[in-house]
Amino acid sequence: MRKSLLTNIFFLFLLSPVLINAQISTKNYRSKVFYVDSNSITIDTISIEKQSLSVYYQNGKQVSENLYEIHPISATFKPLKPIRDTIIISYRTFQFNFNKTLKFKDSTLIITDSSVNFKPIRFSSLPENRDLFGMGGLNKSGSISRGAYFGNNQNLSLNSNLNLQVSGKISENISIAASITDNNIPIQPQGNTQQLQDFDQVYIQLFSDSWKLTAGDFWIKKPKGYFLNYTKRGQGATYNWKKNNGASSIKTQFSAAISKGKFSRNVIQGIEGNLGPYKLKGAENEPFIIILSGTENVYIDGILLVRGQENDYTIDYNTSEITFTTNHLITKDKRIVVEFQYSDKNYARSLFQNSTVFTKDKWSFFLNIYGEQDSKNQPIQQDLNSQERSLLETIGDETSQAFIQSADSVAFSNEVILYKKIDSLGFEIFQYSSSSDSAFYQLVFSDLGSSSGDYVLSEYSALGRIYSWVSPTIINGDTIHNGNFSPVRLLITPKKRQMVSSGVERKYGNNSFAKIEVSLSNEDVNTFSTLGNNDNLGYAGKFIWKHHLKPVKNWKINSAIDLESLSSNYKRIERFRAVEFERNWNTQNLVIQGNQYAASAGLKMENSLNKIEYAFNSFIIDTAYIGLKNDFKLDWKENINANIDLSYLTTEGIQKTAFLRHMSTIYKSFNKLKIGFQDIHEHNLFYQQDSLTSLSYQFYDWKIYLQQGDSSKNNFQLYYQERYDWFNSNNSLVKSTSAKSPGLSYSLKNHSNQQLKLSLAYRMLSILDTSLTNIAPENSLINRIDYQFKALKGMVHSTTYYELGSGLELQREFIFLEVPAGQGMYTWVDYNNDNIKDLGEFEIAQFQDQATYIRVFTPSNTYTKVYSYQMSEVLNLNPRYLLKSKSRIISFINRFNTQTTVRSEKKTSTFDLSELVNPFKNNVGDTLLQSLSNSIRNSVFFNRSNPKFGLEYTFQQFNNKLLLLNGFDSRERSSNEWKLRWNINKAISLTANSESTTKYNSSDYAPSRNYQLEIQKYQAKIAYQPSTKFRLSIIGSYSDKENEIIYGGEEAYLSNLGLEIRYNQLKKGSFTGNLNFIHINYIGENNTSVAFEMLEALQPGNNSTWTISYQRTMANNLQLTLNYNGRKSKDVSAIHAGGVQLRAFF
Repeated sequence: MRKSLLTNIFFLFLLSPVLINAQISTKNYRSKVFYVDSNSITIDTISIEKQSLSVYYQNGKQVSENLYEIHPISATFKPLKPIRDTIIISYRTFQFNFNKTLKFKDSTLIITDSSVNFKPIRFSSLPENRDLFGMGGLNKSGSISRGAYFGNNQNLSLNSNLNLQVSGKISENISIAASITDNNIPIQPQGNTQQLQDFDQVYIQLFSDSWKLTAGDFWIKKPKGYFLNYTKRGQGATYNWKKNNGASSIKTQFSAAISKGKFSRNVIQGIEGNLGPYKLKGAENEPFIIILSGTENVYIDGILLVRGQENDYTIDYNTSEITFTTNHLITKDKRIVVEFQYSDKNYARSLFQNSTVFTKDKWSFFLNIYGEQDSKNQPIQQDLNSQERSLLETIGDETSQAFIQSADSVAFSNEVILYKKIDSLGFEIFQYSSSSDSAFYQLVFSDLGSSSGDYVLSEYSALGRIYSWVSPTIINGDTIHNGNFSPVRLLITPKKRQMVSSGVERKYGNNSFAKIEVSLSNEDVNTFSTLGNNDNLGYAGKFIWKHHLKPVKNWKINSAIDLESLSSNYKRIERFRAVEFERNWNTQNLVIQGNQYAASAGLKMENSLNKIEYAFNSFIIDTAYIGLKNDFKLDWKENINANIDLSYLTTEGIQKTAFLRHMSTIYKSFNKLKIGFQDIHEHNLFYQQDSLTSLSYQFYDWKIYLQQGDSSKNNFQLYYQERYDWFNSNNSLVKSTSAKSPGLSYSLKNHSNQQLKLSLAYRMLSILDTSLTNIAPENSLINRIDYQFKALKGMVHSTTYYELGSGLELQREFIFLEVPAGQGMYTWVDYNNDNIKDLGEFEIAQFQDQATYIRVFTPSNTYTKVYSYQMSEVLNLNPRYLLKSKSRIISFINRFNTQTTVRSEKKTSTFDLSELVNPFKNNVGDTLLQSLSNSIRNSVFFNRSNPKFGLEYTFQQFNNKLLLLNGFDSRERSSNEWKLRWNINKAISLTANSESTTKYNSSDYAPSRNYQLEIQKYQAKIAYQPSTKFRLSIIGSYSDKENEIIYGGEEAYLSNLGLEIRYNQLKKGSFTGNLNFIHINYIGENNTSVAFEMLEALQPGNNSTWTISYQRTMANNLQLTLNYNGRKSKDVSAIHAGGVQLRAFF
């Protein structure tokens, strides 16, 4: 057992004379709290270092850089969009305010009049021209670079990058704005903030006061009208033009582009106590899609939600998963609707759009044209041969019949999963094989559903999933399949969607308004085939009349008539009716193809405080469905505030129903206190002849609350809620479930030193009749705390974020993909020499030439119910803000400051509150722990910013556990580290550190990767720097590594002696070189994963590594960078790698 404690004590003993005589530090690291709306704020009175600045919300989430600008010289923070939240800004300062004018001479003595012969001979130099690309007069930023990388252990790889932003005027009346990049990687922003940063928007825009032309990426959104509704992202060109001549005006837009997305609508029934994630699918039930960022609309019970961790939901666009925040308690009763656009690249898809609005006097005309069509001769993700084209031509609109066999005969390769063809029990089947003499088939497997295929998922490899055949069962000549998968793939048909809508509006005086709109749709789901094209065309029409009747006393009276007609073949582009239209009319369970007719007549009365509305509505689908509905709404604000919404629906035809429901909110205010009552009741009966069907239900949900304050100030709300559900049993509705939900919310904003946001909700679901529901009783708890405070005159500063809830944890898998050398993170080491890439054979690359693989997580459909907990805490202690005395003891205490950061995220399979919320209980070996990401860091500084001497102690602990389809992957790391820096004189400095570390790794899928290392490392560095141009350093280090006996007992002792040289020339360039001699004594087996970790990708015996880097600034904005590195180990040839890059700055 090591004597790490004695070693650290001895290390401090050697440094104690220096520690006692150290100088008082001048701290330049600061952290401040501001409430930011849309106005600029001054962060500090002196200039700040921009690179050191970080901006976070109180919950620990980083504020998007797209929301603000920083001016470091003047130390100002400028919001680009209103933030309206409290933020924490941490930064380092310079010693001066560079924005302040400093002068040692009187500037009035400078003679600027050229007529005065102050000096008969003058020299005037031309200003330096830094406009390398001839774009003077424009605001521009960014760079372009080209690079090449090569070596004797890698292939030549090329790298290029362009990033340019331009804005300004190119003539007196024309301006330009451009964002150009050559990155082809589809970077998607994280969907955890309300505002998104458009990483993938590439465009050039020219504009004036009356027109705008955009080429590149752009958005087009819903034009004027009712039927044509869309939110699309295109890549092409769009032109906007407008003109106003007083009484008349015209506005038009033309767009021609490649469509970047396809519309999908997901209807999800909430799961009791489950915040998510909920998996989103494509329009054709595709399970794995990429959602186009910012295109989603999310509704709960018909109410539109707001994206953001601090708001209602977050969304992962790359995995198509949505998760709700603790602002919503998701239950079995929540109706969730998500509409979005997702990437669909089966064919090149063209997009054309035009919308024009002409207004003159009281008339308004509009015309909208929209067309979206797949190019059937330009497939992208599927190559169609003549047989496959013939199949698509014969199936017409029956696209589900387009399955084909996916077996493809290929040459053997160890880079992909291959199969061999064999005969088994008279069946010709495919079997996974890694043999070069038989593995000649590459397959694509499709999930056909339970008992619909003959293959099952058997295992996972570094290259993907492996499937195996299961024999079907033959009973009385009938074949019963025992698998879910089959080696077939579905051919995607090219599609066409077109729509035209046109309308006219007319105002009659100040009291009447009329609108007529007609629309024509054309949809072909398979442009390869002419079969079934007789149902492609559909039409629709709408008429609206509104009239203001003569007021009665102080009541305004308005009437309205709304008529709507859709033919049976009319197809929408996106939803244009209310989000819960089908539910409101009880048609969500009907599959009816017929002409639709909707009508509404209503009357509204309102005065300055109150509003009363009544409407009679009808909805008819040919003779199959007739629905009549009465709506009544009341909004009353006299004495007692009341908002009541009542409706009654009856339907006839193939489905007879009676649907009565109401929603109400009633409250009374007493000064700042408000007492309120809310309730929702639905009684919905579905009849088959005279009997109730299983679709019949009833529920009653009521809530009473006590509230004080408003959302902009200190406020709280305390509430209690109950819900009861009835279902059909023996032709009557029987109470089946009940739920009770107390809750609390509190917000403290108007306090100079504290800010708090607290929400707590608890729901107890009871099952009253188990024969009517298969839902289990469940208790759900969600809790969220955002707390920030400072105390003792700023000596103590704390930021806390805490969240508790429940949801699902996705079981993920990952594969490794090969990339050019230097562009990856992992390297493959064939430990068993079988030329097969196993999951346990990929290691984090230690050198650039080894980094030839990336790890890609691939989603699955397997989820596990979990209880989740998140917590972050940042605590700073700085005594000098409180202790102002100049006594020796106080001065000594003020040299210390400490910073503690704790971040914890846990997900467990059972609810044990004491285990779940404790960030220090993080044993990755706990079988109930499904997921863990936990980090603790505590640093104590002495003389942190003193230029002469400083000492730092840091404790770190990191725990991570990841749930994969093939088991858990767990890692732990804890360390204790001492760091010392001592500037002995102006030219010589010393740094030293001592570190004691424990590293633990466990992988269910690769037991050979299991180890627990005890590591001791000591390092000293002495540097000689006579000027700012030159620096010479000598480095010595020693590491002692031991693996626990139960994991193999390997030992490694590494000694390193290094030399580092750096030479700088101001505005010209820099040279850096280092050379290291490393000797390793190693006891244990060499070709293992633990050996790779302990030896740091080197070999036992003598090793050497070297690096040379040269950077040169040329021609003002050009920068040349040359890199070369190499290494040599015993009995191994030297490995050389290098690169060259030229970068031009705009």
